[in-house]
Amino acid sequence: MLTPSLNVLKETLKRLLYKGNYKALERILEKTHKGDLVAIFRYLSHQERVKIFQILMNINIEKASDLLYDLDEDVQIEILRALPIKEALRVLITFSVGEISKIIDKLPVELQNAIMAKLAEEEKEELRKFISYGEDSIAPLISEEYIAVEEEKTVEDVLNIIRSAPEDIEVVYIYVIDKKERLIGVASIKEILTAPVNAQIKDIMNTDVISIRSDATKSEAIDIFQRYDLLIIPVVDENDELIGVIYIDDILDAITEKTTEDFFKMAGAQEEELFYTNQILKTAKLRLPWLFVVVFGEMVSAVIISLFDFTIRQFLPIVFFLPLVAAISGMISSQSAIITARGLTTGKITEYFKDFLNFLLREVKVAVLIALAVSLVVGLISSVWISKHIIGVVIGIALFLNIVIAAFVGGLLPYISLKIHKDPTVATGPITLTLNDIIGILIYLGTATLFLEYLKV
Repeated sequence: MLTPSLNVLKETLKRLLYKGNYKALERILEKTHKGDLVAIFRYLSHQERVKIFQILMNINIEKASDLLYDLDEDVQIEILRALPIKEALRVLITFSVGEISKIIDKLPVELQNAIMAKLAEEEKEELRKFISYGEDSIAPLISEEYIAVEEEKTVEDVLNIIRSAPEDIEVVYIYVIDKKERLIGVASIKEILTAPVNAQIKDIMNTDVISIRSDATKSEAIDIFQRYDLLIIPVVDENDELIGVIYIDDILDAITEKTTEDFFKMAGAQEEELFYTNQILKTAKLRLPWLFVVVFGEMVSAVIISLFDFTIRQFLPIVFFLPLVAAISGMISSQSAIITARGLTTGKITEYFKDFLNFLLREVKVAVLIALAVSLVVGLISSVWISKHIIGVVIGIALFLNIVIAAFVGGLLPYISLKIHKDPTVATGPITLTLNDIIGILIYLGTATLFLEYLKV
């Protein structure tokens, strides 16, 4: 939610835009801090975002580029798709190859081709390399804003390099490389400022450098940031050559983005809906695919129930407990699926089958204990309510089997998703719930059919 002052600023921008008072709008945009514009853009319509961004481009292309970089990825793509190709290129050529790699596959083909045509052969190869990495790769987060010096440089040389560096480079550490550009050391600004000006950087650098490989995952980067309490991590390639750095701000943004995306997937929705608040048809189209998954699954459940028509007609009270069985098994499967998916995405659970199997067995053991307690309580209540002890036995057995199987299936599906190179979170939403409804109904009515002879007595 916007602060009162930002809300006033937002309304002012909108009013000036609708009145066509572009001169006043330009003056305000020039004075407004980029961070405030990022916050305001979240609350503008599609047309307002695009028009205001174009005005900002005309008066300050550098500020427009910085603004676009800090916007949510979906808003970035929305704006770039709406801009004429020439205007989009004006902004994108200020981005690094790593930044372009994050969004290029979501842009129109004509714009993709135009971007590739603008890049040098070396940059094209670098872009292809970035794109080849997986979704969880740190590659798009690698920044080229850092200072690296050769080991023979003196402190005075390094200070001169720092003074002449672009303003947007955050100078916290100076990285030291050899003649082959391999990372061999690091020195903090404090160490450099307190050292004699004629001292060589190799004499004051720390050779115990914490770095990360360019093909590492975001989860691995997060682990290194937390373990060593770092603000920046240097990135090296397979030859230990320094190719960039990762800032903690960028990795935190990536975590926030991934967490938000996961919440939407668990609900069978998409984050894009937040950016189409005024487009009902577009929002409906985004939700429909998952709803059809549920419709198909529940139609299968209906067919299964119809197959047990004879059992239901012979003992009607068996139907009373169908919602309870479906709800409990759905809850258990969701718990297992969410815990497993979160563990796999954060690296707390490894994807090695032996390690995962140990975790899955633990989940099943927990489910057995829960199943014993729940089936006993529900079985007793149902037998008293229906005044028939055998109904309690049937429901108790069915619930026990359902809970254990639901925990197993819920824990297994995210792992299968990961192995087929899909996001494990996808398996925590409608797919898991629908599948467990089918299994739950089949087990419950199947158990009732086995005991039908005793239920009729």
